[in-house]
Amino acid sequence: MSLERIDTGPGFLGVAADAGRARAAPRAHVMLRLARRDMAEAERALADVAGLTALHQISGDYDLVAVVEAAHDEALDALIAEIARLRGVSAALASRLTPSASLSRAASFAT
Repeated sequence: MSLERIDTGPGFLGVAADAGRARAAPRAHVMLRLARRDMAEAERALADVAGLTALHQISGDYDLVAVVEAAHDEALDALIAEIARLRGVSAALASRLTPSASLSRAASFAT
């Protein structure tokens, strides 16, 4: 998967994007701080990670946010750990995405 393809993926619609699934696969946002000297290498390595669905540059304390998905919780944990160990990643902070209590309200954000 190339970085260009990742960057043109769907936006952050969260629950609205999951509304049609019977049971959504576990997902997470992983915010990454990169070592400047290894930034390009880290981005190339991230593009090859299975389970990566989006990669975005962000401003603030972190450089990138990766959106990842796995078949089950244990696989998601392993995927997050794999990303945190990549050369050039100096810090990683993961937040699991969980469905909202109100799918109908979330769906209204997508329109």
